[in-house]
Amino acid sequence: MRTINVHVLVFIFKSLSTFYYVSSAPSPIIKFPGDKSPKSDVEFAAQYLNQFYGCPKDKCHMMVLKDALKKMQKFFGLTETGEFDQNTIETMKKPRCGNPDVANYNFFPRKPKWDKNQLTYRIIGYTTDLDSETVDDAFARAFKVWSDVTPLEFTRIHDGEADIMINFGRWEHGDGYPFDGKDGLLAHAFAPGSGVGGDSHFDDDELWTLGEGQVVKVKYGNADGEFCKFPFMFNDKEYNSCTDSGRSDGFLWCSTTYDFDKDGKYGFCPHELLFTLAGNAEGKPCKFPFKFQGSTFDSCTTEGRTDGYRWCATTEDYDKDKLYGFCPETALSTVGGNSEGSPCVFPFTFLGNKYDSCTSSGRSDGKLWCASSSNYDDDRKWGFCPDQGYSLFLVAAHEFGHALGLEHSQDPGALMAPIYTFIKNFRLSQDDITGIQELYGQGSKEKPRPGPVPTMGPVTPDLCSKDVVLDAMSQIRGETFFFKDRFIWRTPNPRNKPTGPLLVATFWPELPDKIDAVYEEPQEEKTVFFAGSLSCWKVNLCPSLKSFADSKRFSSKIALFLAPSIFPSTLTSFPVPAEEKHPQSMMLPPPYLTVGMVCSE
Repeated sequence: MRTINVHVLVFIFKSLSTFYYVSSAPSPIIKFPGDKSPKSDVEFAAQYLNQFYGCPKDKCHMMVLKDALKKMQKFFGLTETGEFDQNTIETMKKPRCGNPDVANYNFFPRKPKWDKNQLTYRIIGYTTDLDSETVDDAFARAFKVWSDVTPLEFTRIHDGEADIMINFGRWEHGDGYPFDGKDGLLAHAFAPGSGVGGDSHFDDDELWTLGEGQVVKVKYGNADGEFCKFPFMFNDKEYNSCTDSGRSDGFLWCSTTYDFDKDGKYGFCPHELLFTLAGNAEGKPCKFPFKFQGSTFDSCTTEGRTDGYRWCATTEDYDKDKLYGFCPETALSTVGGNSEGSPCVFPFTFLGNKYDSCTSSGRSDGKLWCASSSNYDDDRKWGFCPDQGYSLFLVAAHEFGHALGLEHSQDPGALMAPIYTFIKNFRLSQDDITGIQELYGQGSKEKPRPGPVPTMGPVTPDLCSKDVVLDAMSQIRGETFFFKDRFIWRTPNPRNKPTGPLLVATFWPELPDKIDAVYEEPQEEKTVFFAGSLSCWKVNLCPSLKSFADSKRFSSKIALFLAPSIFPSTLTSFPVPAEEKHPQSMMLPPPYLTVGMVCSE
């Protein structure tokens, strides 16, 4: 008798929905000072199509807009309706690069490229979201993405004019292509050439991280220079951010290992009373209060600056000593809003109610925010609470692709795809490699081989290929989803060709690269994903995964499909109970269609 031991990881999510904490008492929707007035979908789409698809600004309406909209839908693998359907608007609102779109590993007009392989870059400015060493490392790794597959070499210089000048800025930052505040446009870069050619700019209204939340490098303590470990345990309580618990001086700290009670490793989280960044005060802390232009300041300020960066004097009298530094982002620093990055203050009062944590009260978009003073009703100072942020490494690698001559790719698995998606285990796709090597050739470490060039990077699968083997498929909220590697296709009608491919991480960034099974629990509005390996106790009897794995709810059980067989299991019992380890043969019911049926026109 054959027995199978099933080892799986289970991921449970609310089905394609984003949920935020909302206080139990409903609050009215208000207009926050400094917040952008939301555009209608039509207004937003017209601006989007003008910026990325060349729809004339004054004539982007009626038939012209419809044609541009179809081009956009085709580019992203959406159904080409020329209408503002939900999938189209959702795609338009995803964070992305500020450069326009074209096609697979395409190039700028006239195909500009550098006429040399030795290129220089210079970092002119820094974000306060990350320490300078982390920023330097992110940019260096981003350049290495391209030097690993070409003869190009990148050298950093600290003075003078470099081929690629790198800077951070907000809104209008001097190049005629303004940013738009938090989210939306993340960065842009210029094609190779003289002057601004190759220059790469990053929107400093974004929260720059390594893609998985704030990166907090500690100072002092007994772990100076190490990074906070979130979550960490202290006095048998788990903390997910810096805390002042256990201290009487109010300074925020964190553990650099999971168990502080056991390891005792800690450091202080960034704060202006510990140190400043850049400026001319050599990192000395702020001195409060300080005088500036005859006024007295008790906290960091943006007065005297047009770029919105918070600064402070490091002596009591800036007017006399002229010593200053920029205030570091704290673990509770806000993003956007009108607080210029000032930290959250808890508790705070909003519309007469007290809040001890970030809230979405008062907002229609569900975004979490906080006040930067103890009373929003009096001061009206606020900002968005930090989220996972955007990976500076991934965005920089994308922008440097532009700086080398690549335009946007239509391949959603390519680094040069316009929409940002966080990929934890990043590998440069074959589409990117083909494009950059068409401009600059293969790397010097690669020896030319006779015959076809071998595939080096991951390739986006073709759902309609006769050789494709699906990993999973399921109905989720009325749509049929097909899973293959890190991609999905979706359709509301299983007999129509699905839209896609799209990256799984676009919808569920927490999931691993490969899904083995998935099903929806409609009563609870949850989607359950399975990822892992199917291990046999007798290897020679183990069925190979020649068809596709999937799951469907049968009464109170899950059915895992393996080729023509299924292995039912209760949801709460893993491994599979002995009495349920026998495969059962059955025909796959709708909507489990074959690829041929799905792809037929």
